[in-house]
Amino acid sequence: MHKLCIVPGSHHSLGGALVTLALLATGFKRCGESGRLCIVVWADSFTEKYLREAGHGDCLQVIKARSELGFAARALGWVTGQSRDIPLLLDNWTKRELMPVIAAAAPILRLSGRPVYHFCHDLGISENLLGKLGRKFAFGCLSPGVLCNSNFTAGYVRTLMADIRGVLYQPVGTVCGNVATAPPVGIEPLLHSGARVMLTPARISAEGAKAPNDKNLRALVAVVERLKAAGHHYHAVIVGQDRSPGQVQTRMLLEKAAHLGVSNRFTILPPTFAIEEYYQYAHVMVTLAPREPFGRTVVEAIACGVPVVGSHSGGIGEILGHFAPEWRVAPEDPAAAAQAIVRIATDPQTPSILARGQTWVATHCSTTAYARQLMEITGLASDARPVRTKRTSPLTVDAP
Repeated sequence: MHKLCIVPGSHHSLGGALVTLALLATGFKRCGESGRLCIVVWADSFTEKYLREAGHGDCLQVIKARSELGFAARALGWVTGQSRDIPLLLDNWTKRELMPVIAAAAPILRLSGRPVYHFCHDLGISENLLGKLGRKFAFGCLSPGVLCNSNFTAGYVRTLMADIRGVLYQPVGTVCGNVATAPPVGIEPLLHSGARVMLTPARISAEGAKAPNDKNLRALVAVVERLKAAGHHYHAVIVGQDRSPGQVQTRMLLEKAAHLGVSNRFTILPPTFAIEEYYQYAHVMVTLAPREPFGRTVVEAIACGVPVVGSHSGGIGEILGHFAPEWRVAPEDPAAAAQAIVRIATDPQTPSILARGQTWVATHCSTTAYARQLMEITGLASDARPVRTKRTSPLTVDAP
């Protein structure tokens, strides 16, 4: 029986790629195909722990290594020792450090005839010329079939990996029911103050034009300042991890909030596995990243019945464009974002727009539909040869 072998390219952070991987495993189980998925993980990594806690330990092949590069080389070595008809999916191997490993393994993988795919969760952008050339050389040697999480992402990676097989919108497993739990730590005092919660789940990373995936969190401070000036009591809450040295990015955001006089309306909380607990108490979700590849938090919020104000660009704009184009704003226009937030709170059409969005998410972002699409493309659906047709628009199926 054929299996799909997946090797993640990241091992130490909670992000969209890892959440998607866990939901893919859930989708395989719901399709009755859990025995056909093998995820190769670095021993004792955050990825291994997260997948085990999510109940997917039976899908894991654990590889011990002293370093990330050592794991990458050993993982590909283990894969080459498996039956050649087992397809390999490299999950977001776009880090510069991984390019020599890809280039070294490419001849063996290609000569073996093994189907090889690469899933792009980000844009693969490098501001460094050597970085660009290194990626182009490595992926040129490997020549994988390419899957992307949005048409926006596909437009960027096409110059690195031209053989795009499909655009698969990512699955969502977060669904909020009736509020039955106490507000999570950090939220209850805000509710008692009468503030409306403006939620943004996001990694707290470097920002600016040279940051490949700028979350644009600095804009949230300006949005809160505009809302305050207009007499609206909103409190911005960022939930995310800051891995910068000394958490300098967090300090910069808090300093900007103090400078604009909104430090008492701006809170940063640590990351959590139970993000749905925060969505339950959010009045609006705001995400203004200009080049976000997909925008998982958009579909999560919509699934939980939370309206979204998001960038008109990138994957965020692409997703909102399917059901709520009026909720899109220019990412660097805090006044427009503030106006959209107020409009959503008072517009009688907001519930119907939300309902339309939830229908879209249920149709395009279900775990089983996502697993079935991936099995079809990689040839597992019928144990036939992998699908060779290039596709540049979303693969749509009915919700199960």
